Amino acid sequence: MRESTDRVQKALYSNNPNEQLVAKRLLENPAAFQTWESEHSGLMREVATGFRRTQAALLKKATFRLIHRKALFEYLRDERVRGSARRRIVVSFHPTHDYTQSIIAEHGLYFRKACSFLCTSHVGGNVVRDPGFFDPLRRYQELYAEYFQIFCRTHFGTDSADTEPQGELLPLLKHQLEECRVAVMNSRPQTEWLAREAELRQPIGDTVLLSTVGRFVAH
Repeated sequence: MRESTDRVQKALYSNNPNEQLVAKRLLENPAAFQTWESEHSGLMREVATGFRRTQAALLKKATFRLIHRKALFEYLRDERVRGSARRRIVVSFHPTHDYTQSIIAEHGLYFRKACSFLCTSHVGGNVVRDPGFFDPLRRYQELYAEYFQIFCRTHFGTDSADTEPQGELLPLLKHQLEECRVAVMNSRPQTEWLAREAELRQPIGDTVLLSTVGRFVAH
């Protein structure tokens, strides 16, 4: 936990503006920081009480959950979703709660989960020194953001001509996520997996740029 609180303090002076914002929002609000501290210490306690040989795996699984849980707010923010589209998405994820209260809850939850993600990534990569917390985990986060974006566009979009082709990518992205997850959990095949990923994502003569997705997809 000491490593985590030190990481939050360092984030205040990070070159990454998002890290600065996450740390600032928590540290300037004592109640929010106390809530985060309680949640994060519980998370780290679960990892620490595991067998030594399984602690790294438990930490990775906790980090996956953090990536998933902060994805909704990141999507709404990065895609600048507003109005009725924003309401449809939020209500879908919080069907039994008031819309306004759900927005407030997601806002606070994002900062806590994003802060915990900074900490678990730091502990896994710089303290435990597990290579899975570097390129494979970064790739997983990128893939999950892409998957979540297309999922929301497919299920909550209004233009079926635009959303249906994107929806066809979901099974492929889900498969890539599972492969990436395996690479994170098992450090041995990471080099081979990363090389294959890089090769697959190289543009070729038949590659078409899908502007609505923002990725190269081979046909």
